[in-house]
Parts: sequence; C-alpha cells; structure tokens
Amino acid sequence: MLHLASGDVVRRYYAVSLAYALAGGFLVGVYPLFLRARGLTQLEINSVLTAYFAVIILTDVPTGACADALGRRASFLLGCALRGGAFALYFFSHTYVWFLIAEVIDAVGTTFCNGAVDAGGVDALDAAGFEGPKDVLFSRVSQLSSLGLMTTAVIGASVASVEIAVPWLLGAAGFFVSGLAARLMREPVRPLGRLELSALRRAVADRVGRGIRLGFRLRHVCLLSVAEAILCVVWTPLWLEWPALFKDGYGVGVWVVGWVFCALMLAMMLGAEIVTRLAGAARHRRELVSGLVVLAGGLLFVAGLVAAHPTRALVTLVLMNVCLGAREPLARAWFNEQVGPGDRATMLSFRSTMATAGGSVGLLLGGYLVDLHGVALRWQLAGALALLAVPCYWSLRGRGEA
Repeated sequence: MLHLASGDVVRRYYAVSLAYALAGGFLVGVYPLFLRARGLTQLEINSVLTAYFAVIILTDVPTGACADALGRRASFLLGCALRGGAFALYFFSHTYVWFLIAEVIDAVGTTFCNGAVDAGGVDALDAAGFEGPKDVLFSRVSQLSSLGLMTTAVIGASVASVEIAVPWLLGAAGFFVSGLAARLMREPVRPLGRLELSALRRAVADRVGRGIRLGFRLRHVCLLSVAEAILCVVWTPLWLEWPALFKDGYGVGVWVVGWVFCALMLAMMLGAEIVTRLAGAARHRRELVSGLVVLAGGLLFVAGLVAAHPTRALVTLVLMNVCLGAREPLARAWFNEQVGPGDRATMLSFRSTMATAGGSVGLLLGGYLVDLHGVALRWQLAGALALLAVPCYWSLRGRGEA
C-alpha cells in the first residue's frame, strides 16, 4: 500500500509526465511536412534532426550535472522554457539556418528535461517513505505518455490541415503548461549545489573515454550495440518519410498522418504486449530477436515495393511495427543482463551513443537517397540492410539461454 504522502507524490509525478508528453505530441507526423512546406529537401529535413541528435550527445552529461546542482524542478522549468522558445522560433522561421538554430535550442532543452521528472519523482518517493519496486509506476506513466502522445498527434495533424505551422504554437503553449505543472514537483530541501566547470569537463571526458573503451572491450555489449546502430540506420529515417507518403498518397489532408501515427504506435504497443506473454522468451532470445529483425526487414522491403498503394503500405508498416515492438524489450533485457550494476549507466550510455550515431548516419544517407530515387527504393535497401544486424545477434548467447 502507498502511504498517503507517497500516493500524492505518484499523482503529481503522473500529472507532470503527462503534461510533458502532451506538449511534444502536436508535431508528430507534421514535423517533416512543415519543413517540406517551407522549402527543405528530404536531405535538409533529415540533417536538421541529425543536428538534434548531435547536440543531445554533447549536452547530456553537462545538463545532468546542472540538474544535480540546480535541482530537478529548476532543471525541468529551464528545459520547458528552452523547448517552448524553440517551438515558437520554428513557427516564425523560413530558412534552413534558423531551423538548425531552433533544433539546437530544442535539443538542449530536451536534455534539461530528460530524467528530471523521473529523478525528481524517485527522490520524492524515497523522501516520503515509499518502499517497494517502482517498475509498475514507470510502466503506467509510459502507457499514459503514449496515449497522451497519440491524442495530441491527432489534434496537431487536424490543425495542420488548416495551417501547417500552428502545431508549433500549440507545442510551445504545451511546454508553457508543462512548466506550470512543474509546480507540482516536490523534492527534498537541500543546499544549492555548485557547478564546477573543471569537474564537469573531467566527468564528460571520463564518461566518453571509459565508456568507449569498456564498450568495445566487452564482446556482448559491443555486438549488441553495433546491431542497435545498424537498426537505427534503417529505421530512424522512416519517421521522417512516411508522413509525406501517406499525406500525398491518400490526398485527404494533413490530418491523416495523426491517425497513421496512432496505428503505428498501437502496433508497437501490441508487439511489446505479445512478447510479455511468450513463455520461455528469455531462453530463446537470440532466435526470437534475430527472427523479428528478419521479419521486420522483410516487411520494410515489401512496403517499398507497394509504396505506390498507401493502404497496402500502411498494413505492411503496421505489421512491421508489431515486430519492432516485440524486439525492443527483448533486446533491452538482453543487453542489461550483460553488464553489472557498477557499469550499467556507462554501458547504457555507450549503447545510446552507438544508436544515435547510427541514426544520424541513416538520416543523412536516407535523405540523400530519397531526394535522388524516392522513398520506395530507400525502404527496399533499408529492409535488406537490416539483415546485417542478425549475425551480431546470432553469434551471441545471452545469459540463461540454452
């Protein structure tokens, strides 16, 4: 049973997390369509998101240190202010350079917000005397966030049918509301920390250097991270490609991309639910993950073949997302079993960095291919490329496997 105090903390945690998820959902699906309407090519659209990824990598540790020094609520407030300002800047921007500037600001704001709510919630629960596993709390807030994201995605796409830039203003207003919701956050009173720049530089250098050395030295960690990087090359650009295909293919307005996003998200949630009900999945993780990657890659290849028929392409992508949703928890659990608690944060950072690097490469190559040869060929090549991840999985035996 939750104590009254800790129950109040949980409700506040849910409220702040949901407000933040709602704010970010207005641009889902609309983002690439807006940039295309403002005159950007697919390569330029993808490179804008690549800049976002690069800044995330560079600012993750420094902003985390700022959060420890300033407090969780102050960090979250600052992040919401930066993200709201970036969204407003996007609304008024019409050139590639200004989009890059807005994306950099948004990335910095994202790193200030990332983890601040979760860390603040855990700290407040501990201070309130909560005892017991917190897995259910994080699972529930993940479900709430997904539902909120889908809701605002539909709203944003519907509004964009009238004026393509308005969802940016809705997002900016959403982050303003999130900042107001941050007043619900409670954290233990503590002395204001000091941010030592020299210590921060050492922390960044140590994390990067040690993480890379250890990550490449541990065989399981290295191969699983390489597989993740390959798959990010394949699938990261997809989220900037399908909105234009379905918007043009159906020819009914921008609103359709919101519902397509909901279908894809629900498919991933379904895949994750299915895998939790498979008996003995942990013992056959290598075979399951490899098979799901092969099936997902094949479905992406087929989606490229039927790209001229939007309904067929949508059905194929939905089936593909069921596979991806089932693969993700299996791959994440497999990775976490390979590292001890003392190195887990560093190795998760290594995996995230590899995935982000792969996604960045995929965005640039994918944008170049789409501009030259179209989405259909890019999806066919990407589906075939996904198979390169299979040898990484097949050569390993996770703990507990037969």
